[in-house]
Amino acid sequence: MGRKDAQMPSLPVDNYRKQIGKQNKRQTTTTVKDLKKHTESKSSSSKVYQDIKMVVGGFAAVVILVYCLLFLWLFDQKNVK
Repeated sequence: MGRKDAQMPSLPVDNYRKQIGKQNKRQTTTTVKDLKKHTESKSSSSKVYQDIKMVVGGFAAVVILVYCLLFLWLFDQKNVK
């Protein structure tokens, strides 16, 4: 008097749920890998931008310093005459 479903080792619903779980696991692992790559590229690019800022800032500081020294030197020569 049993049904066909009762004699099966596992119900089709259980197999379906297992397949969905496998798909979700695959998707999450690829998502995690993508996130890791994104954060690594972001951190490395920020270091590059920091280096560029340091070089440009140093160059600007040297130019301003030279400009100030030349201005003071010319200002002193005008007062001497």
